[in-house]
Amino acid sequence: MSEPHELRVDLGSRSYTIWIGPDLLARAGELVEAPKAETIALVTDASVAGLHGERARNGLATTGLRVEQFTLEPGESSKSTVTLESMWRWLAAVGMHRTDVVAALGGGVVGDAAGFAAATYHRGVPLVQMPTTLLGQIDSAIGGKTAIDLPEGKNLVGAFHQPRAVVCDTTTLQTLPDHEFATGMAEAIKHALIAPGTLADRLTAQSDVITARDPETLATLVVDAAAVKVRIVQEDETEQADRAFLNYGHTLAHALEALAGYAGPTHGEAVAIGMMFAANLATELGYADRVGVHRSLLEAYDLPTTGAGFEYEDVARTWVRDKKYEAGMRFVLLEDLGRPVLVRDIQESALRNAYEAVR
Repeated sequence: MSEPHELRVDLGSRSYTIWIGPDLLARAGELVEAPKAETIALVTDASVAGLHGERARNGLATTGLRVEQFTLEPGESSKSTVTLESMWRWLAAVGMHRTDVVAALGGGVVGDAAGFAAATYHRGVPLVQMPTTLLGQIDSAIGGKTAIDLPEGKNLVGAFHQPRAVVCDTTTLQTLPDHEFATGMAEAIKHALIAPGTLADRLTAQSDVITARDPETLATLVVDAAAVKVRIVQEDETEQADRAFLNYGHTLAHALEALAGYAGPTHGEAVAIGMMFAANLATELGYADRVGVHRSLLEAYDLPTTGAGFEYEDVARTWVRDKKYEAGMRFVLLEDLGRPVLVRDIQESALRNAYEAVR
């Protein structure tokens, strides 16, 4: 049995290991550090439970701990106050104590919702992230962001709550629907564009083997893309400065998702359009013109480059609720590839022109 790859997130007393490799759900018990726990509360959704729930339960049960399962409905609608209250009350019913563990098995929705429940129940109980999507393994399960949505916007209520471990079983990526895999690739492309190095070139050169989901290539992609997130989180854990760069493309994306009532474009599709908007805006402001690079990368993975659809005025009213708002809107742009910057006080005409280019 090959040993998993380890990435260490160095945050002092909140440090933890990200484990990456095939068939890790069966070994989850040995990778979860919970010396004082009696119960593991496994939170998943109905789709993931059918695919991976038994392997995860059996893997966690090797610890000798009691494993209880809470199953969400799949989809963004589960990131709600209603679902959160249901989880809190379930945690109380199964007798969770402050030293017990919440394990989040699934994609970004499960990780966000279960993570926020863990952050708030008993004022915080240990959390283990077990992401089964590409998005989760390279991005959302790393760094401690947890949240639920409000009708007014995405991820408006949440908390930073670092996990005790992240277990990335890359075998689960083979079961992803194509649209979920594409969502993860949008985030991988984002990491490649904001970070120095060769990841963007490799995503271009390896698009065929990545979309064919070659296991070794995927495992390497997860390690390399996750390493970008780890580096930024270590430098700026609570998004006071550089961590905001991880929101590249997300200001418009979150607005589009909210305007569609979370029933329109997938997160990856919205982020792809958001990055194209950011590339056009950077060009409008005189930064390096990398619109063509963005378009080529996104099209290689069947991600959209236009199609925002909504009126600019509606979008502008929505994105002012973005978490990067700070006495005015701030946008993550690229001075050039691998050189992100936060820009504020942008003229309305430039914003409108960049939006119309992707509408």
